[in-house]
Amino acid sequence: MKALIKTAPGVGNLEVLEVAEPIPQPDQLKIEVKAAAICGTDLHIHDDEYVNSPPMILGHEMSGVVVEVGDRVTRFKEGDRVTSESFKYTCGECRFCQTGLIGLCIHRTSMGVHVDGAFAQYVCQREESLHQLPENVDFEAGCMSEPTAVAVRAVHERAGVSTGDIVLVSGPGPVGLLCLQAAKMLGATVILVGADGDENRLALGKQLGADLVLNAQADSLERVLDMTGDLGVDVAIECAGAKASLEQCIRFSRKAAQLVLVGLYGNEVEICLDQAIIKELTILPSFTYRHPTWRRAIQLLGEGDIKTAPLVSGRFPLTEWKQAFEAVRARQGNKYLLLPVG
Repeated sequence: MKALIKTAPGVGNLEVLEVAEPIPQPDQLKIEVKAAAICGTDLHIHDDEYVNSPPMILGHEMSGVVVEVGDRVTRFKEGDRVTSESFKYTCGECRFCQTGLIGLCIHRTSMGVHVDGAFAQYVCQREESLHQLPENVDFEAGCMSEPTAVAVRAVHERAGVSTGDIVLVSGPGPVGLLCLQAAKMLGATVILVGADGDENRLALGKQLGADLVLNAQADSLERVLDMTGDLGVDVAIECAGAKASLEQCIRFSRKAAQLVLVGLYGNEVEICLDQAIIKELTILPSFTYRHPTWRRAIQLLGEGDIKTAPLVSGRFPLTEWKQAFEAVRARQGNKYLLLPVG
């Protein structure tokens, strides 16, 4: 089968190669990949800014069809339409696993980061990490269940957004647009902030329910204070992974607000935290998810409360991964898919 492989450490070193099809272990299923989405993490791995373990196949956002079932698998059968959590292994015994925080497992391995992922024709995954796709969620929408779970974790679980909250989402990329929807369905008022080059993303955010969209370079962000009676927002969710974005989240948060950090920065960021301290902000990093997070995310996709299909901006065969990665970097669209090739 053809697969996109990080062949060696360092910047780049990605190549589509012919490799053997994976063989499932007794507790695993073999999945024919139907769609896989490019994540910012994949670009960080390409740029050698994020942990990776070459040689390995990239990709951790996927959907597909079960084609082979291990002997110990009980919940799935051949032909099932599935999507997958990114975790390939969690120990179940460390203090984090024992408290349900499997994403923080000290022995965790993840697809496309530590072990082979889904930018390929086939991938094997453990039963525990798989979820059946609702019939009304197609493969393209379903492969974005992973960033949907990231948004549900950040908005519903970490921030605990509730009806009447005013929420600032900074960074209108795919995760930001999913956080917007996750907050709106809870009855929040949402302000979506982007920068120059985000015009198309901000327009989509408006279509998806944002109450106010702002370009930080072109618009007056004082409108945030106007909307909040000069107090600032109840919850700020930083999704851009940029210093300026973090600074504006701190600036426009009210006293005792919650600041949720979702975006990855890829390098060291020097920032003055005095205002975060003076305002007594609660700072909540949000990176992974739990099994219940995923069940909730799948439910919301099936019920249409969170829509992923509008985020799909383009599709590329696996062999055109370079063009796909460049499209992601250009930030003109939202989510780009890699489709397996024979």
